[in-house]
Amino acid sequence: MWFINQFDPAAATYNIPVGVRLTGDLDPVVLRAAAEDVMQRHEILRTTFPSADGEPRQEIHDIEWAREHLDWGVVESAAELADAASRGFDVAREAAFRVRLFREADTEWVLLAVIHHIAGDGESMRPLISDLVTAYAARAAGATPQFAPMEVQFADYAVWQHEVLGDPKNESSVAGRQLGYWAEQLADLPDVLELPADRPRPLVASPTGAAYPFEIPRDVSARIEQVAADSGVTAFMVVHAALSVLLARLSATDDIAVATPIAGRGDRVLDPMVGMFVNTLVLRTKVGTFTTFTDLLDQVRRVDLEAFATADVPFEAVVDAVATARSQAFAPLAQVMLTLVHTMADTTADESVTVGDISVRPLEAPAVFAQRDLSVNLEAVHGGAWTGSLVYATDLFDESTMAVFARRLVILLDRLTEDTDGAVGLVGLLDDGERERLADWSAGAEMVVERRRITDASQVLRSKDDGN
Repeated sequence: MWFINQFDPAAATYNIPVGVRLTGDLDPVVLRAAAEDVMQRHEILRTTFPSADGEPRQEIHDIEWAREHLDWGVVESAAELADAASRGFDVAREAAFRVRLFREADTEWVLLAVIHHIAGDGESMRPLISDLVTAYAARAAGATPQFAPMEVQFADYAVWQHEVLGDPKNESSVAGRQLGYWAEQLADLPDVLELPADRPRPLVASPTGAAYPFEIPRDVSARIEQVAADSGVTAFMVVHAALSVLLARLSATDDIAVATPIAGRGDRVLDPMVGMFVNTLVLRTKVGTFTTFTDLLDQVRRVDLEAFATADVPFEAVVDAVATARSQAFAPLAQVMLTLVHTMADTTADESVTVGDISVRPLEAPAVFAQRDLSVNLEAVHGGAWTGSLVYATDLFDESTMAVFARRLVILLDRLTEDTDGAVGLVGLLDDGERERLADWSAGAEMVVERRRITDASQVLRSKDDGN
């Protein structure tokens, strides 16, 4: 994260924005004080990452520095919110935390918080917003926020991680053993998985992305869960296997690498912390044309379990160990990511909560950033339809292409789970409407060919007659 940031501090690729709607009689001055309280509570939000001789280090600043350097603003338009979300951080000299407030109406406000990935992850946004709102409620009541004490800070975790993992150069250390596994597992992995794109890949990828929503119908999601139970795998593994089949079919290769995030918060003391705990695993499978889906699931189960058991060493160290090609045009090791989270079936659309006199409701982020060519995100609900989104690089793909990709993925999930003993390379990718159109086209083409054959034959006969 540090290296990429210093290469181009203006890039917003690794920005994590979160927005909430605040309803009530809100005081921006008090909210700024609450933001300072949050920076005092979480050291990582007042940490910079300068370097000495090219090696970065954490420099934790006091609260006075935080008050002076807090990137805070009350803006006049939604466009300014989007600008704040899309502007990078120079983490070597500024805190990786930004707050903007926009007043839509007398009692309607939009609060945007942005952190750089070096200081937080997706799981960090819940405690960040919770602490911010809690601090505001206390300050608005004229009191000092009374947070539950933090047992550790992110710097403590970083020190602990180095001590536990050991020196990556030492083959007997935890890091050394895990890097040895990844070096063997990812040896000779193709540098890039090229999917059919709407535009040539640029020399330097931009962070600009978009999201395409889709749904996995209830009958298909139920069959995914049933196949998982019958095969001794997880629903994630079933989806991983089907996605690998689709990627193999679209790229015309059998060597498929899919990335997936792992939360990395294995201890309850980390749950209330803001910090970058998430890690990335690379899941590599070989998808043969005549491999059955049952056999592919067996392979995926082994690959995924081995990866999850070797998930402590940071992804960046794996990239260095594998010595893969480094390019500004594509993400290293895997350009497609898969995420599946499980939610309760009774989750309602109204997620608003009330703290003091303020109602808080989550909003969609004002900008979408594509850290890879394509990210497949699924939200699984037991007993119901699953929702999903494709976050894609607009450098490469149009929305229409993503619509086709989503349709192909759902079709494969449907047909592969319906017949797990069939060859994965022979499963049809077309829906019924596409089949009918193809059949009509084929019939028309056959008529043209037959008409041409008859015409050619007539010409031959006529030539013979003329010769006679």
